[in-house]
Amino acid sequence: MFNTEQRVENIFLTGATGVLGARLLLEILLTTEACVYCLVRANDQQEARNRLIELLYVYDPQRRCQSQLWRVIPMVGDVSAPLLGLSESDYYELAQGVDRVIHSAAGVNLLASYPALFDTNVGGTHNIIELCLLGKVPLLYISSFTVAGRQLFNDDYRLKESDLDLGQSFKHMSYARTKFESELAVHEAGKRGLRWAITRPGNIWGDSVTGCYPLTETRLKGLYYEVIRALVETGITFSAPQNFDVSPVDYVARASLHIILEIDRFASQTFHLTNPTPLSYDGIVDFLQQYGYRIKRMNNDDYLAALAENRLWFQGKPYHSQFTGMLNLFYANIEQGGSLLLDTEFTEQSLLPAGIACAPSDCRLMFCYFDYLVQRGFLPPPDQQGAMAEVVTLTTSR
Repeated sequence: MFNTEQRVENIFLTGATGVLGARLLLEILLTTEACVYCLVRANDQQEARNRLIELLYVYDPQRRCQSQLWRVIPMVGDVSAPLLGLSESDYYELAQGVDRVIHSAAGVNLLASYPALFDTNVGGTHNIIELCLLGKVPLLYISSFTVAGRQLFNDDYRLKESDLDLGQSFKHMSYARTKFESELAVHEAGKRGLRWAITRPGNIWGDSVTGCYPLTETRLKGLYYEVIRALVETGITFSAPQNFDVSPVDYVARASLHIILEIDRFASQTFHLTNPTPLSYDGIVDFLQQYGYRIKRMNNDDYLAALAENRLWFQGKPYHSQFTGMLNLFYANIEQGGSLLLDTEFTEQSLLPAGIACAPSDCRLMFCYFDYLVQRGFLPPPDQQGAMAEVVTLTTSR
């Protein structure tokens, strides 16, 4: 049987300076012989190259890819711009010269408004689709499990890979709405001849072997790392039994690359790259406690009230973090108790022949992540955890 990778000489990758995109770039360099054209927002090509290398080395501290960097071709541009911000000649040369397109670029700020996200997330996807149609190039669109919208909080439904339009709403979920609309655009483009596949990653964590993750090298890191830091800093939390997906970035990258390289087998299919063994929020707290951190659970209403009233004090002032800022938005869903399950059976069976499987959300995986966070100075070691936060009573004077 022929090796698909030998036929793929050039890959176009967007989002290569993001959490997943950088790991995808490394996967391409280490497992294929393809050249990779990377669209990067930068002042010039050298700045773009430096940014790409910086992110590559986060995931590859041994610099195994160093001898292969010649295959990385930075292209200064923007997915939201006409012709992707490229010259007309470069744009048409790109369309005619690449064998696969992987569209990973997206604005991922969960607090951003829909208008703020639209141009990059939806407009950018339309622009990439047009490039692919022009060059008759297969597309892998990196979507998100959040396309389920408010169904994410419905524990009576199991989202299948083939599901898309469920009549779901997207109140306070602008990012999810842009991913949903982009998937619709990809499906519609299939009627115009586009060969496509879609992957829906879950909450992307670090490498399952090394723990490596760009904690400071990307504009926005995952909320889950902020969750862990807030838990360790304050030593106080609430209870939530809801599923908290842990999708290792190496699994998502390896699976995504395999799917687009084997597009003849996987065309017009969607894959759930979430962990088949989801971990709950309470489970994360349990693992942190097993690792050695002191964390006390409070009554949920008391905890949220203390936050809202600035009564959760840490180091002499009210405690605020990216995580606590998100709680008011999602707390109602915690109280409802809903927790969507994503069906991964089709994905697991499709990837099994290639030996691609997701690492389970167990003690080994979580301790690997905690070790890395301590090593990078993102967390103190358990024996150096500081004083816990406290809930204070505020008094007013007349």
